[in-house]
This record gives sequence, C-alpha cells and structure tokens, in this order.
Amino acid sequence: MFQQVFEKYNWEDISDLINSKASRDVEYALQKKTLTMNDFAALLSPAASAYLESLAIKSHELTLKRFGNTIQMYIPMYLSNECQNICTYCGFSLDNKIKRTTLTDGQILNEVEVIKSLGYDHILLVTGEANKTVGIDYLLHAIRLIKPYFSNISIEVQPLDEEDYQKLTRDTYYIS
Repeated sequence: MFQQVFEKYNWEDISDLINSKASRDVEYALQKKTLTMNDFAALLSPAASAYLESLAIKSHELTLKRFGNTIQMYIPMYLSNECQNICTYCGFSLDNKIKRTTLTDGQILNEVEVIKSLGYDHILLVTGEANKTVGIDYLLHAIRLIKPYFSNISIEVQPLDEEDYQKLTRDTYYIS
C-alpha cells in the first residue's frame, strides 16, 4: 500500500519543484494558514534555510494550536518480543537468542492492573514485527481488552497497510 502512495509521485519532479523555490515562495508559505504541496515544497527548499528561525516559530505555533501546552506521560506495554527482522539496534532482533513471548489475555490484564496501580492512563502497545503471531487480529483483540482501562492507546508495531490501520481505528473506536 505504501509503495502505491510513493508511486503516485515522481521523485525527480518533486525534487525539481523543491529546488525551484525562491525566498519569496518561502515567505509566502510562512504567511499562509493552510499550506499546499507547493508551499510545503518551498518550506523544504534550499531557499528555506535562511528562514529556519521563522520556520521554528511557525512550527511551534502550529504545535501549540493542535496539541496545547501539555505533556502526556505514557507507559509501554510489551505485548510480544517476537520478531522476524534482524536489526542490529533492536533487542527484539530475530538473531538475539532470547525467550520469545506473546502475552495471553490473562497476562495482558495482569499488566493492565499493574500499570493502572502506578497511575498511568496512557499506554503504548509495543510488539516486534511478527505478523503471524501479533498481526492485526491479535492487536485488535488486545486493544479491545485494554480499551476500557485507558483514555489513550498508542501503538508501536510492525508496519501495517492502510486497510489494517483503518480497521484498527474503525473496529476499536466505539468500544467503551
């Protein structure tokens, strides 16, 4: 799915667009409330390097507008350390000779009890990249189990296709 998105664009054309932008394009984009692809290209262009301070200010304003002046503390819940990849930086790497575990329903609920006792209301679900054991069905089930206990659930899992991301949001949205 992601490949299809990237195939919509020709990198040479995008690169030419970015490199064609001048200072006036950057200044124009910085003044706008809603940005187009052309404006975004201007903000990425070499001409924008002279406007880094203005870019930082605009970015900060948009971040405050969107998220407010808040910090949310979360705690990770490791649902599984099973992984099919070999990444040198990761403890879940397939070539690491460690005991592999994927939490059962009971183990998930035990973790929830401990996490809630620590006062957390925001959780990050973490897995390795193992679609066969912690694929979309497992993730949906885990989210349904824990959603009643947390006001915010984030995920850090294997790449999914657009349909699976839609399924995650659609199928878990109305669970209370």
